[in-house]
Amino acid sequence: MGGLSPGSTGRRYIPEGGLQKHRDRIHKESKEADKKNLPFTFSKPKRPGRQADFSCKECGRVFSASIRTVMCICPDCKKVTEVVRIDE
Repeated sequence: MGGLSPGSTGRRYIPEGGLQKHRDRIHKESKEADKKNLPFTFSKPKRPGRQADFSCKECGRVFSASIRTVMCICPDCKKVTEVVRIDE
């Protein structure tokens, strides 16, 4: 799938008042939303393909972690153990 890299072209649309005013408005609204203790948060979406399923060598618990994970502290047996990637 071909595509443009970020920043290789200019913006298609310049908001009224300019980019700085637009960024300031986003930050202001984000701060107001944080103060309201909403039952959800705004964050960047997770990138697909960066997570994999692993199992603990000690107890066999299956969990999701970064694809580069080699060892972790198992939540069940509370030990630093080597993990095994589960290929699907």
